[in-house]
Order: sequence, then structure tokens, then C-alpha cells
Amino acid sequence: MTRSCAPRPIPTRREVLLALLLALWLEVGYALALKLVAGLAWVIALWQAAACVVASGPLLLAVIIVLSVPKKLARLSRTAYVATWPFMSLAQYGLPWLGWSALVWWLNGGGVSTSETLRSGAAIAVFSYLSGFVAMLRLRPRPEDVEVTRTDVSVERLPPSFDGYQILHLSDLHNGSPLARASLSERLAAADGLAPDLVLFTGDLAARAEALEEAASALGRLKARDGIIAVLGNHDHWLGKQPVSEALAAAGVRVLGNEHMALERTGSALYLVGVEDCCYIGRDDLPGALRGVPDGAPVIIATHSPDIVFEPLAARASLILSGHTHGGQVVFPWIGPLYVPTRLGRRRMQGLLSVAGRLLYINRGLGEIFPPMRLHCPPEIALVTLRSKPDSV
Repeated sequence: MTRSCAPRPIPTRREVLLALLLALWLEVGYALALKLVAGLAWVIALWQAAACVVASGPLLLAVIIVLSVPKKLARLSRTAYVATWPFMSLAQYGLPWLGWSALVWWLNGGGVSTSETLRSGAAIAVFSYLSGFVAMLRLRPRPEDVEVTRTDVSVERLPPSFDGYQILHLSDLHNGSPLARASLSERLAAADGLAPDLVLFTGDLAARAEALEEAASALGRLKARDGIIAVLGNHDHWLGKQPVSEALAAAGVRVLGNEHMALERTGSALYLVGVEDCCYIGRDDLPGALRGVPDGAPVIIATHSPDIVFEPLAARASLILSGHTHGGQVVFPWIGPLYVPTRLGRRRMQGLLSVAGRLLYINRGLGEIFPPMRLHCPPEIALVTLRSKPDSV
């Protein structure tokens, strides 16, 4: 069964209570900042602090929109991406400071000095970031948060000998991410005892070069009848295709880069096609990867970004397995994720989807990029079971 979009979560009573407590915490902190820095009376400080709390949402949204700009630039090199960091840092910290400063100045009709206005905005911004940092630490995933999802997929032209074939699909490990609460080994423990036919990793092995070997070794310790196959993601290329590929190979993991391999059962074949990342890196070669695959043969495409689904030749795939989106990673009640790096949109960022008649599975991933937190989007280990359609040959 397929679903066209992910539902927007409804907040629980506990989450509503925590949101109210956070608003109260910010109200008291902002009022104290305005009292101490600008010398406002308590009554004035309290109502102006309430206005600053209300403005927090739009300011946060503005920061996220600005920070997402380089991520929307397809095929951006690592060097170009790093070059945007000064601008991004200025936006991340400067926008809230200037925004709250301008609000304080406006609320007081220009009755506070420029120095007091800027210092008030800075105090509110610092208090906000410290509060956000504490909240982020509380929302870091624990080992027990890892969700093992089980999905049956009816595959066109799947040979009967592959009926029930199980793929353990992993993605976006990002090992070595800062402030992560659970180690990769602890998260992978959820896969113990699954005994799949194949382990498939769809990219982004580590967050830094020092964590490559540990991540590759943890991946290589998994057991599967047909071994462990990997394709590389944009972070893998940014760390260096050669060192990442060498670390995986040393751990017994085969890397498929714009090529295919045949999985065989009793004289029948299922073709696994590995395609390089098509989003930021732009090194995908789907025609080359499919070259030599017999017409009409069952094909599974493994790639990092789900946007490969829009390629015309993707119609040859019986199933596409991908990652990259992290499922949104931070999914707000009613709103959904604020940004998802895919052309599929903010409501089609995880799970089994049907896109233009093509079956696509997007894994939420086991790791996180900064901030290392998840909300309504637990880390995922996916067990995908292939099923023959009655009319498959």
C-alpha cells in the first residue's frame, strides 16, 4: 500500500503543556532583560516581553528560510557551501538580534537610546539561544527512539524466487555529529535479529572524516545473505569520495557508483542499480548505470536523493530506495517540517510513496545534521519486503 503524503502531527497534551511552559519561561526571561538593560518598569517590561515572545516565531522562520538558501542550490560544491558560512552565521545570529532590537525600539516609540535598544535585543537573543540549546539537548534521540519500520512492496515483474526478499534499508548515519546522545552502534542495535537478505545503505556515512572508520565498521558488522551494498550521498562526496569508499571497502561494504549488479535466485535475477547523488553533487548517470540491464528485468534503484524519481529512465525501476530528507527531522505539529531538501515538497518526505506511477521509499535516516534533534520524526531502520504481483513473470 502506498501513501501520497505524510500526515501533519497533532500535538499531545504534554507537548502543549511544554510549549506553554516554554512561552512562560521566555516571557520571564525577556521581561528581566528589558528591566535590567533598558530600565523599563515591570509592567511595561512584561507586556513588551510578551510582544517579543510572539515575534519569536516569525524571526525563527526568517532565520530558517535564509539558512535554507544554500541548500536549495543544486550541485553546490563543498567549497562553495563552506563559503556561505560567514553569511549564514550572520543571518543566524544577526537577524534575531536586529529583529528584537527593532521591535523594542518601536514598542517604546523611540524612547530608548540606540545603545539600550541594541543591548536589549542582544540580551533577548542570547537568552533565546541558551533556552533553545537546552531544549535541543532534551530532544536528542535516544537508542530506544529508533523505529524499525516494516513495509511490504508489490514489485512489478519480480520473479517468484524473490518473493519475500528482505532489504534492510539504512540511510544518513551522519556518524560523529556534534552533541549526539546515542552512538551509531547503539542505534544499529535495533537491527539485531532481523536477518535480511541484503543490507542497503543510501548515503551520508559520517559528519566528519575522523568518524568514517567507526561508521564503516559498524555498518560492516551487519549480516545479510547477499552482503552489504552502499551508494554515496552529498556529505560523502564533501568528505571525499575516495576516503569514504576506501573505509566502506575495508569494512566489507561494496559501493555501487552509477553501475548495477545482479542478485540471483534459482536462475532468476533482480537488478540493483546504484546511482550517485543527483541533488547537490550532480554526478548521477542513470543511463550509464542501467546500461546492460535487460529490458523488462526487475530493477531496484538505490540512490541518496529521492529527486532521481523525476528522471525519465526512473520509470524502469520497480522500486526506488533513497534517503537524504531525514523525514524532515524536526516536524512541528500542524505545520510539518519547515524545510525538506527535495522537489517532492514538504509533505512527501518519508515512507512509501507513489510518484508519477513510480514506487519510491524515502528512509528517515539514523542520524541528524545540526541541530542534532528530532521532533515527531524518529530515527529509522527500514525492513522492506519484496512481494511478487500475481501477474509478475
